[in-house]
Amino acid sequence: MSKVQILGDIYVVDGHPAEVRDFTPGLSAEVYYEVVRMINGKFLFLEDHLKRLEHSLEASGLSTPGKEAIRESLRVLQRSNAFKEGNIRICIQIDSGREQQLFCYFIPYMYPEVCTYKSGVQVMTYPHVRRNPGIKKWDDRFRSAVSQFIRETGSYEAILLNRRHEVTEGSRSNLFFIDPGGQLVSAPETEILPGITRQYLLDICRTEKLKVVHRPIPLKELEQFDSCFLSGTSPKVLPVWKLNGVIYEVNHPILKMLMERFDRVILQHLEDLRQ
Repeated sequence: MSKVQILGDIYVVDGHPAEVRDFTPGLSAEVYYEVVRMINGKFLFLEDHLKRLEHSLEASGLSTPGKEAIRESLRVLQRSNAFKEGNIRICIQIDSGREQQLFCYFIPYMYPEVCTYKSGVQVMTYPHVRRNPGIKKWDDRFRSAVSQFIRETGSYEAILLNRRHEVTEGSRSNLFFIDPGGQLVSAPETEILPGITRQYLLDICRTEKLKVVHRPIPLKELEQFDSCFLSGTSPKVLPVWKLNGVIYEVNHPILKMLMERFDRVILQHLEDLRQ
């Protein structure tokens, strides 16, 4: 079972504050979840996360607690702790009697440093196929195994490799390539968990008239791409300098543009929340 560290003094269960010292998350149970980033006391892309959580529950034949109940739990959590920055896990836990509980709590986070966005990160492939990739459900056995793989290899992230020897996504991020023609290439959406950051990147691509090709990416084709990057809640848009033994360009102009545009999207979103 995964050992989960919780930050702060208070977590929230079904809208009520409780002391962290008395709580151990039951992530070996049936758990549907989202991780929301808080910046300057504001919840980044919260409505997108709530919509995806609702989809995960409904696609699994479960009812939802309602967006307002989750928003209120987040407000209670925020008032009860001193944090202005960080990551919050929203969990819907299903017990053996099929009853639901809503948990919200702060979790440890690791955001890339400024120099990492310049140098890029190293990643490695890891054989795994998500059972229901479009549903964000905690898989305790997978999470424990992939975390150990990342620690042992010194990789920033594990890139999932399916049974056809195609790369699909990261264990906690989405994956993109840039080909010599300037096209973005990503795995078919039916084979990945569509990330929130990924969604905004695709919007940017439409605005900038960048072509995005969604297709299988065989392992043997990795050397054909000029650039590679990850997207996600914590890394935002993060260059990859090496995947397995393949080296990529971290200063590709299209990648730099996407990083800059996404940072603008974040700033605009936070500004909108202040109004």
